[in-house]
Amino acid sequence: MARQLRIEYEGAIYHIISRGNREENIFTKESDKIKFIGKMVETIKKYKLQLYCYVLMDTHYHFLLSTPLGNLSKSMHYLNTSYSNWFKSKYDLRGSLFQGRYKSILVEKEEYLLLLSCYIHLNPVRAGLVNKPEDYRWSSFRDYVEESKKFSYICTNEIKGLFSNRHIAAYRDFVYSRLDKKYSKESIYGKYSILGSEKFRKGILNQVGYNVKDLTVREIPVIKHLSRLESEDIKKLIIETFNVKENELISKRKGNIYRKLYLYGLKMFTELSLNEIGEIFSMDYVAVSQMVRRFLLKAEKDEYIKMLLERFNAEVKNM
Repeated sequence: MARQLRIEYEGAIYHIISRGNREENIFTKESDKIKFIGKMVETIKKYKLQLYCYVLMDTHYHFLLSTPLGNLSKSMHYLNTSYSNWFKSKYDLRGSLFQGRYKSILVEKEEYLLLLSCYIHLNPVRAGLVNKPEDYRWSSFRDYVEESKKFSYICTNEIKGLFSNRHIAAYRDFVYSRLDKKYSKESIYGKYSILGSEKFRKGILNQVGYNVKDLTVREIPVIKHLSRLESEDIKKLIIETFNVKENELISKRKGNIYRKLYLYGLKMFTELSLNEIGEIFSMDYVAVSQMVRRFLLKAEKDEYIKMLLERFNAEVKNM
C-alpha cells in the first residue's frame, strides 16, 4: 500500500489525526491529557505553529493547524515522540504508542476551516461522551464560546472572522446546527489527503511538480523553507537584552540564571535536538530536559525569574 501523500509548505493548513497503536488508549488518566497539552503547547512555541482547534479522545487526537514555517513533519515528530517516551516511561511499556504515521489532510482554508472545526469539536458528542460540546473538557470548544479564552495559544479569530457577527453565540449556534449531521470518513478525510476543490488540489500538485492524475506517490517534498531561529540568534538575544557576557551563557557557576535561560531558549525556539543542545553544554540530553523543567517550575515561584522569562519570550516574538 502506498504511503499517505505528504505535502508541506509555508502557511499550509492541516487536519491531523493521530491514533493509538491497535486502537489502544494513548490517554488512560486525566493527568496524561494534562501532560500532552503541556507538550502540545511546547511544540506550538518551538515550531511556531498556529493551532485553530483540537480534541483529545482516549484513543486518538485531532488538530486543525497551520504551519507558517512549513515544518509539519518535524513538529509532529517532536510532539509524538516526546509524549510517547514520557507515556511509556510512566507506565513501563514497550513498543509503539502511536499507530504508525499520523494522518495529515491538507485543507483548503476558505472552504473547509469552519466545517472541520465543527467536526473536531463534535467528536465527543458523536462518541456519546457528552450531550453538548462545551461539556467536554479536553477540546478547544470552550475557547470559542466563552467570554475569556482558556488557552491563549488557540487561534480563534480566523474561524470567528468567518461570521459577520463575531459574537461567541454565532459560532456556538453554527456548531449546534450540525449536531445531527452525519459525517463519512470519505467526505471529511478526502481520498487523497487533500481536502478542497478540484482547482485547489490541482494547484497544489502542479506547484510541487507532480502529475495531477498521479496520486499514488509515496512522498512530496517541502515546497519552500523559512529559516528558524538558530543557536546564535538565541545567544545574541540574551546577550543584548540582558547585557551579559557570552561566556556567562555556558558557565556552570551555581545559580547561573542566564545559562538556564539559554538552555530554555534553545529547547523551545530552535530545532536543535536535546542531544545537540547537550553537546553545546557538555551535558546529557536527559539533564538538558530536567534543567529546563526545573527552571520553568522555579519561574512559577520566583518573581525575578518569571519577569526574566516573560521579557525573553516577548523579545523572541519580535524577532
